Amino acid sequence: MRSSFLFSFLLFLLQNASLPSNAQTAAAALQPAFDNLAKDTCLKKAAVSFCLLDINTGNVLFEKNKDVLLAPASTLKTFTTATALHLLGETFQFKTRITFKGIIKNKIGKGTLLIYACGDPSLGSDRFDETKPDVIFKQIYHGLKAMGIEKLEGNIVVDNSIFSDETINRSWLDEDVGNYYGAGLYALNWKENKFEINLVPTKSSFEVSSNSAGYDNKKDFCIELVHKDGATTEEAFAYIEKKMPCMYTLKGVLSDKVPIQNMQLARLTPEKDFVRELTQFLKREMGFTANSTQYTAKELPVAALLSPPLSKLVYWCNQRSLNLYAEAFCKTLAVRLFKQGSWKLGISAMLRYANSLKINTAQVLLKDGCGLAEDNKITTYILSSVLQRNAKEKTYNTFYASLPSINGLIMKSGYIGGTRSYAGYVTLHDSTKAAFAFIIHGYTCSPKEVKLKMFQVLDKIK
Repeated sequence: MRSSFLFSFLLFLLQNASLPSNAQTAAAALQPAFDNLAKDTCLKKAAVSFCLLDINTGNVLFEKNKDVLLAPASTLKTFTTATALHLLGETFQFKTRITFKGIIKNKIGKGTLLIYACGDPSLGSDRFDETKPDVIFKQIYHGLKAMGIEKLEGNIVVDNSIFSDETINRSWLDEDVGNYYGAGLYALNWKENKFEINLVPTKSSFEVSSNSAGYDNKKDFCIELVHKDGATTEEAFAYIEKKMPCMYTLKGVLSDKVPIQNMQLARLTPEKDFVRELTQFLKREMGFTANSTQYTAKELPVAALLSPPLSKLVYWCNQRSLNLYAEAFCKTLAVRLFKQGSWKLGISAMLRYANSLKINTAQVLLKDGCGLAEDNKITTYILSSVLQRNAKEKTYNTFYASLPSINGLIMKSGYIGGTRSYAGYVTLHDSTKAAFAFIIHGYTCSPKEVKLKMFQVLDKIK
């Protein structure tokens, strides 16, 4: 009995003698925590994957199922934004060009106002002073005035040729694409492709009392919501159903005890909404009248609408988990590298970047850049490797500053259909700086409970 114990003890010493002290420290802290997870009835059938890497060496300090392919949810944005910062640069700005093609006579411009859309996700956003609608419209107005145009007669045309595939990702769930977080990516995005509706209860359901997009409250919304005490808008979803006579069908449950419920939905026609609002502005400011007459004339520059620098866009993308921004980065990477904007080519650009960092992505399967697709598959080893390699990039400080502070750690969170995930950076007890990724999929308890269980594990190393 004693010899058996002695043999086991010596074997333990031999196995750990080659491990660096920081790996031993991490293992000592994390192993008991993962042993407890394995006993948790809520996680009996769950896939649990974790990887912790030394930032300086890239060595694995601790891992559990690090090579299992799982959906990363929104932690995928760390991959997308790190790639965008490297390939596009921190100072990159989206540029929407405005030109006029026609004739100018007696201070009257007759012709076409051309909008060359570039996929800018911030156009019309209220997050930045320079992107607010009035600021955008005034730039165009002042550009026309500088050309000597006091009155405009003609039409407004949007060139949306920069992207070559669908605007709504085919891998996204039907219950997502009508809601603000599932908004499609268009060549011309407007007000982050979202708008608000106010719902008031009726005897058996609800009705839309107002909406911020200027849609018809009666015709554009079909309401199939059911009353349920205590239910919030997290249990109500907007669907896009072609068989229905309206743009949006609202389904699910919602409390009728609240006088007004507010929901944010996805714009389906941001290009048309932009043109409509610009038309209204120009009518008010310079008596714009519609005229479809075409003129053969040289295009003259009116304005260049610039987004904030990429560093600021990446900050908000990761802080607020903005799917639209991540997808704009993804397709813009495709335009930069392949001269054609699509999800497939954008993902190829991301994988190419990872491969340049000596990260093997042969088994990775990605459908988007934001993590909304449940079909996305990646490992915690690859995610943490991207973070570890990124720490050596010149854009690292900008990237690091973009990540939220959650439960005392600098990390991005993710949540989608039975999956919770975290990826970020930590300084261990022995001062070792490390990168990590943590995914649990297939749990049977509530998302909130799983979050707390994951925090309890991460608390051991922070």
